[in-house]
Amino acid sequence: MLWIYRISMKMKLFLALLPLLLALCWFAGSGIVSRIHTEQQMTTISQLTALARSAGNVVHELQRERGMSAGYLGAKGEKFRDELAAQQKITDAALTTFNHSLAETDSALLTGDIAATVKVFNQHIQSLSATRNAVVVLTIPTPQAIQFYTQTIAGVLNFVGGMGHLTPSGPMVNELAAYYSLLNLKEQAGVERALLSNIFSADRFGDGQFRQFSDVVGKQEAWLIAARRFSTPAQSAGLDRALESADATGALALRLVAFNNAAQGGFGIDPGAWFTAQTQRIETLRTVENRAADALERHAATLAQHARSDWQSYLAISLLSLLIALGFAVVVARSIHVQLTGTLKAIHEMDGDLTRRLDVPGSDELSALNRAYNQSIESIQHIVQEIKSGAVVLRNASSDIAAGNQDLAQRTDEQAASIVETASSMEQISTAINQTADNASEAERLTLAMERDVLEANRVSQEASQSMSDIRTSSEQIGRIVKSIDDISFQTNLLALNAAVEAARAGELGKGFAVVASEVRNLSQRCAREASQIRELVDQNMDKISEGVARVTASNTALKAAADNTGMMKQFVSDIAQAASEQSLGVSQVHLALNQLEQVTQQNAALVSQAATASQMLDGQSEAMATLVDRFVA
Repeated sequence: MLWIYRISMKMKLFLALLPLLLALCWFAGSGIVSRIHTEQQMTTISQLTALARSAGNVVHELQRERGMSAGYLGAKGEKFRDELAAQQKITDAALTTFNHSLAETDSALLTGDIAATVKVFNQHIQSLSATRNAVVVLTIPTPQAIQFYTQTIAGVLNFVGGMGHLTPSGPMVNELAAYYSLLNLKEQAGVERALLSNIFSADRFGDGQFRQFSDVVGKQEAWLIAARRFSTPAQSAGLDRALESADATGALALRLVAFNNAAQGGFGIDPGAWFTAQTQRIETLRTVENRAADALERHAATLAQHARSDWQSYLAISLLSLLIALGFAVVVARSIHVQLTGTLKAIHEMDGDLTRRLDVPGSDELSALNRAYNQSIESIQHIVQEIKSGAVVLRNASSDIAAGNQDLAQRTDEQAASIVETASSMEQISTAINQTADNASEAERLTLAMERDVLEANRVSQEASQSMSDIRTSSEQIGRIVKSIDDISFQTNLLALNAAVEAARAGELGKGFAVVASEVRNLSQRCAREASQIRELVDQNMDKISEGVARVTASNTALKAAADNTGMMKQFVSDIAQAASEQSLGVSQVHLALNQLEQVTQQNAALVSQAATASQMLDGQSEAMATLVDRFVA
């Protein structure tokens, strides 16, 4: 647990409050998350209710189309033709609106049973066009057509029924169940409309149709009871008033006729009149259904608003509690920090004044600590007074010892310095003599090299003189060759002149020869000019070669004299190098003796210096102890 003593007081208080703060944040966060989740559920219910209303419109139009299709099939195409075509367009518009709403709905909401229900509904819608065509051409049995529409509508109703699993709220579940019951009640009324439209068109019950008719009526009663049970009293009363209206009761009288004449047929009821009367009843139920949907949306929005207000209030209360806890912690930490800071500042400002005391503001632990500190300072005050008395005596004795050792060390240092200077001078002389000997040896080596270089230069000069003589001989030969070329050019010119004369004598036959003779003469004259220029250049080279031979001869003479002088200089430098080596050996022996004497003196000086240093340290320590003790005011 030693690590805890390295943590500041503020951090310790923070660590003590941290678990409580974390617990508060956890409870606040869990409550806020729960209420946000509730808000999201209610928002989801509201969105899905809007989608269910759009689906209800599709169901309503499909129900109308189902009833018209049944009447059309029962009348063998003689009735409901135009009405059915117009209704199909209305149904398609409702489907387009529903698909648009479905596309705008968040895909995260369409999961599980809802997604499966939507998928099944889309599959039935894809078969809607083929079923319509079969109805128009009268190739599909009436029960099969009614069953297709019924299954398609059931898919949408299942979508609405699956919404009840999305919320744990009891009132919301009841309202969803009431809305679902109303949809099913209206659906059974639509089935009854389609079934009796077909029966009234045929003016009799077919095989099994009376049983279907009885089942539909029974299901309507069952769904009506369920709607009343799950609805609120106000909604149930509104449903009863709507069913007791004239629009809703007209179809019941026609239904009673069907029951009374079920055995013999011959109802005498126009299918269109029945269809209109039952449609009015269904529209009445549609109105009740819309009111239920509106109430469901309002309730979901209200619950979402309440959930939003709850988590916002929860957040505000949590933040307020957190701020209060943090404020109280800051006040406590500040009080402790201020008292500790004041105590530390007072201790720092004492600066050796043992007569000052710390404040004791109360009876808590920090006040008790200040009181104990004051008692310790009183004890230290008595001890310092005794130390100050002994420090004065020790300082006087150490001062005398330090003064004597310092004087002895100074004289020893002066003697050692003199010997060091002498040894240094001898070392410089030895270094100079060694350098002189090295330089003499280097000069002797350079002299030998210079002698070799001079002899080599003399030999090269002689070879250059011989080469210049050879060049002169070659130049004389070139002159003779040029003279021969000049003679040949002259003779060629004479021959060209003779040829020209002969060509002139030949007349027309000698014109070509005259041209050749003219060209030969021109070449001969050109050779003469070039030979003249070569002769001039050769004469110039002969003059320069003569001048070069004279200079090479003079250089050869000078190099021979330098070689003779270099031999004498080599002998002198060799004597100097030998003398310098002997002087260097003697100085080295003297320098060695001075070094030994210097080492002995340095050792003595070091011993004396150590003694002086020790005495100075003793004096310094006594002085420091006295100064340190003098800092305290006792």
